[in-house]
Amino acid sequence: MRILTAGPTGVVAMQRVLNWHIEAGDDVWITDYRNSFRRPLPPRFHFMPLLPLPRGNGADMILHRLGLGALAERAKQTRLRRLAAEARPDVIHIHSMDVRGQALARAGLGPLLVSAWGALPSLLVAPDRLLRPAAQELLLACDRLLVDAPALVEPAQRRVKPGCQVEYMPFGTDTTAFQPGRSTRALEWRTFFAIPDDAFVLLSPRMWADFYNHQQILRAFVLAYERFNRPVYLALVGLGGRPDALPHMHVAWQGVQHTPAAAAVRWLPRILYQEMPTLYAMSDAVVNYPSRDAFAVTLVETAACELPLITSLLPAYRGTFVEDSARLVPADDETALAEAMVEVVNQPAQARQDVLRAARRIAVAEYDDARVKQRLRQIYSEMAATS
Repeated sequence: MRILTAGPTGVVAMQRVLNWHIEAGDDVWITDYRNSFRRPLPPRFHFMPLLPLPRGNGADMILHRLGLGALAERAKQTRLRRLAAEARPDVIHIHSMDVRGQALARAGLGPLLVSAWGALPSLLVAPDRLLRPAAQELLLACDRLLVDAPALVEPAQRRVKPGCQVEYMPFGTDTTAFQPGRSTRALEWRTFFAIPDDAFVLLSPRMWADFYNHQQILRAFVLAYERFNRPVYLALVGLGGRPDALPHMHVAWQGVQHTPAAAAVRWLPRILYQEMPTLYAMSDAVVNYPSRDAFAVTLVETAACELPLITSLLPAYRGTFVEDSARLVPADDETALAEAMVEVVNQPAQARQDVLRAARRIAVAEYDDARVKQRLRQIYSEMAATS
């Protein structure tokens, strides 16, 4: 199959699909600001940089100061049309609801398949709110839209053009890699991060932005610490290996660094996606407490590993296994979050075994990569047949 695709080539959500194209022997043309996928590219892959670079880049600012912004935009669209004429794609798959995808829509190319990875959760909070211009244009241009939460199907369908199909497709997980159990490598990681083998590890695996609320998780851990009935450690991921890596975490750390719990906090660096199964295997429960979110793959990975999940029930999580399998906590309530930590840590493992096994069965049956990959290939074939 011949695929023209655009998006952030350094992001896992797009890279996993590019890897599926390699497995399938597809001919693939990629456009992005730079190639962050593989160098050199695999056979049958081609790359064209998207120029001019993003708004605010030095070259872009010079073009606009010289009054050449519109000319540069027309030149970009011409280059994309030439790329499409060379590629003769069966499907154009856009992996970002930003100017990268917007450029293909403005060039009049199609049929357009758009994966809205993490881009539309605001529709669940304020269905009538204006989106960013690029997202708005793509919703009106796409022929098929894939959303990553079941609750998003209805509000997204109201935003797209007539005839566009909106379908729920989750961000899949390799459930053969994400499995329950403590691996030998996970024990080695515990040694490296100075965590005893018999300690209970609460893991916060989300990334750096303040809305992921590592700071609230940290303060809740301090509140809960003296009520745990066993040694417990808090592992915070992606914070550069030290508490002063981010201003909001530096402030939070200043308020708790002299408490008894401070010695049980571990600041982990950014973990490569390939190493995430080891991170989960090192841990005993996952804490997920963002103030806003799409349906995060963290939720599926946690279920696949049969780990207890402590989380708030955000709008994008509704209608999924999270409602039945997680320890739910009100948003923005550090006292309630601390209470949930105490409950999960002090609860005997066998008391939650049936719920965790049921969550893994759902992860395997509904979210496994093989299932998602198969459905995506079906969509490609359907779109190619009508293009």
